[in-house]
Amino acid sequence: MNKYLAILFIFLTYTASQVFTFFQLQGHLFSKWIKDHPMLMTLFGIPIGYLVIMASREMIILWDGRTWPNRLIGFSLGVVIFTLMSWIALKEPLTLKTIICLLLCALILIIQIIWK
Repeated sequence: MNKYLAILFIFLTYTASQVFTFFQLQGHLFSKWIKDHPMLMTLFGIPIGYLVIMASREMIILWDGRTWPNRLIGFSLGVVIFTLMSWIALKEPLTLKTIICLLLCALILIIQIIWK
């Protein structure tokens, strides 16, 4: 797979898994249906886990078998997606502390993607 296509695949797959995870774990805060069906929501862990495995596999191939880029990129994307989803779905404000953390995550992502 082309390097840039692999990076796009990884970002889209991790983003999808993080959005689904947000609904799975935080959905009870804003959805009565999710709150009323916790056992059904646990089943969503299977496709979410599959997405993470697929993204991790591609990332480890892309970074020549190294696992740290996988961990740092996954963490940083998770923080960014969780912040956006909390802001959109739960109306949580972006504080200065949160904005600084987002900037640090952006810096981690840039370092991991550009610095090989």
